[in-house]
Amino acid sequence: MNSGWGPTLRFGRPAEVKTLAEATLFRIRRDIISGTLAPGSKIKSDHLRERYDVGISPLREALFQLVSEGLVRADGQRGFRVSGTSRDDLIDVTNWRMKLECEAIELAILHGDKAWEERCVSALRRLTDTETDPRLTEPERANQWETVHREFHFSIYEACGSAWLLRFCELLSAQSERYRRLYVKYDKIDSVIVNEHSELLEAVLQRQGEKASALLRHHIQRASQLAAAQFSQA
Repeated sequence: MNSGWGPTLRFGRPAEVKTLAEATLFRIRRDIISGTLAPGSKIKSDHLRERYDVGISPLREALFQLVSEGLVRADGQRGFRVSGTSRDDLIDVTNWRMKLECEAIELAILHGDKAWEERCVSALRRLTDTETDPRLTEPERANQWETVHREFHFSIYEACGSAWLLRFCELLSAQSERYRRLYVKYDKIDSVIVNEHSELLEAVLQRQGEKASALLRHHIQRASQLAAAQFSQA
């Protein structure tokens, strides 16, 4: 989507990284979402400067951006900490995802053109290829699948006509991915998930807004329930 106004997507459909601060932001965000930087853990600037080979200025710029995204919390005079996770937070994220992403998909179905349909089909093909590629290790499949999974969903949403709606969907999607990473095993993607994506795209291409919205709501809610079960077991 190139509206010429409103915010730019940062990781749903990422733009080219142009500065050291942007590259640092991308890497820290990726490591938080994947769980490499654990929820609730203290962020040690010296450790991150060494890990990402950056100076204090781009590092702090990236951390303040992540504070605005809800992935990092400023600890007053004590620095920064990775935002924690909780069942209540997961429920809140899920409820807003269902509202906003269902709005986005219905608007996209109303406004999307033929070229948009083709992009959606290509995005599902990339997702399917990742799910079945035998060359990928589990860590590689996890990172690749999450990337193409985001691209699939945002390929659909991008025709909604609202840059702000897309940005809010993106922020919530990142939070949801953090929870998914806590329980999903990527050695083999569940066939139920594969079928849900295929059914969702079919409804989109048939321009069945209410059906696509209902399928998406179920898709989001089911994933949330699986993650919430992990808190019950903890």
